[in-house]
Amino acid sequence: MAYRGFNIVFHLSEPQQGDSSLPVLQFTMAIALMLILLAPRAVPGQAQTVAARIERSAGLISEKKIAEAEKELEGILKIAPNNAGALDLLGTVRAQQGRLKEAEALFLGALRIDSGLVGAHMNLAYLYLLEGKPEKTISELKEVLRLDPNNPEAAYKLARLQLSQGQVDECIQLVEKIGPGGQRSPALAVMLGDAYLTKGNADKAEENYLLALNQQSDDAQAVLGLAQVSQLRGDPKSISMYLARARALAGDSPDLLYKFATVALKVGVVDQAKSALEQAIKLRTDEPAYYIALGVIWLNKADVLEAEQAFRHALQLQPENAQGQMMLGYTLLKQKNYLDARSYLEKSLADERSAPEALYYLGLAAEEQNEDERAIQLLERAVRLTTSLPYAHVALGSSYLKLKNYPRAQQELELAVKLLPDDPKAHYQLALLYARLKDPRRAHEEMRKVDKLKSTGDAPAKGNIIITPTTPNPR
Repeated sequence: MAYRGFNIVFHLSEPQQGDSSLPVLQFTMAIALMLILLAPRAVPGQAQTVAARIERSAGLISEKKIAEAEKELEGILKIAPNNAGALDLLGTVRAQQGRLKEAEALFLGALRIDSGLVGAHMNLAYLYLLEGKPEKTISELKEVLRLDPNNPEAAYKLARLQLSQGQVDECIQLVEKIGPGGQRSPALAVMLGDAYLTKGNADKAEENYLLALNQQSDDAQAVLGLAQVSQLRGDPKSISMYLARARALAGDSPDLLYKFATVALKVGVVDQAKSALEQAIKLRTDEPAYYIALGVIWLNKADVLEAEQAFRHALQLQPENAQGQMMLGYTLLKQKNYLDARSYLEKSLADERSAPEALYYLGLAAEEQNEDERAIQLLERAVRLTTSLPYAHVALGSSYLKLKNYPRAQQELELAVKLLPDDPKAHYQLALLYARLKDPRRAHEEMRKVDKLKSTGDAPAKGNIIITPTTPNPR
């Protein structure tokens, strides 16, 4: 016999930019009617009791009375061990306690009983996000939208994650599907602008940033987006105007100062980026993401010692921060401290978000130590994981060239110069290859490109790294 009751669904909140609290301490709650299936030997009226106790447990969690909620839920599961709602709630409790593996097992257990439990899929999505597993997060969010196509939270989170993972077309398709421009929230409009900006479509990016500003005139992120549009169009006057406006809007918000700094760095205004970030750090001294960004700024100023100190400070605050581990590894690589560089880079591989870039840097380390076969293995893994590492093709081509695998070297280097037409190293390596292939005409042509890039100053600055605002790794 089945009775109608309540299933209390909790969504673990994704940590917000710069949030220094434990990310699993925040959540939102939604209550939906469902059928509670009783165990075979359940006594009459037990379903109503279970439903009431589940509702009480949810209230206890919302009041942060975690120990009481845990005791109540464990009691429920003794009499109704297959209650999906109770398993889901106990998973939330375990997540609150930082016991993420147990939380995952409970959410999965709830879904084995009721695969259509939207809340459990959302909880798993947030859990995987906290653990740095974007592909699993995306999978769960897609399942939420399959079950609940009009779920705005899942749609927004999925679109943002797709954008951060380089799935730009998928992000655009999803956001455009959510609603036409007039119905799009400022946050969605900014996200869509960012997606079009990534594709180099200045007009569509500008259209969406202006849409956001029409609805919310003080949206600093939309203004920062317009600064980047101006950079695409080669309009330095507009860049300066929008940056000044965004800096004023940022005020004393450390989050906005951080975002301003990352955009200022993108458009080449390094000193303004540094100033804003130092102000953000004064306002919030315990956020590792800010020190990581400061380290990147020092790298752009070619000061590897200051960069190293910034990255080490970030890791003092959060030892398992994968981005901090990766960037410290890269900085040590630039100092030719290969042993320690490898150690930090290998640690950062635990986070899927850092893995492609970390593999690339490990490949560079192997290449510089003349371990070309190992370098190729690492670099091939990096390019399989992402399409956003064009420099990996230069390194691959160089390693294949040293191993005299000329067909693969040609394949990688010709792709590299298409992706990086202004990179002199790519053209130089291709010139060496053509010389080895007894093709002096093309070798001379590539060398002329190298000389032209060096003489005009169009070549990218050595070691230049650009970061974009991302949610800091959870603590």
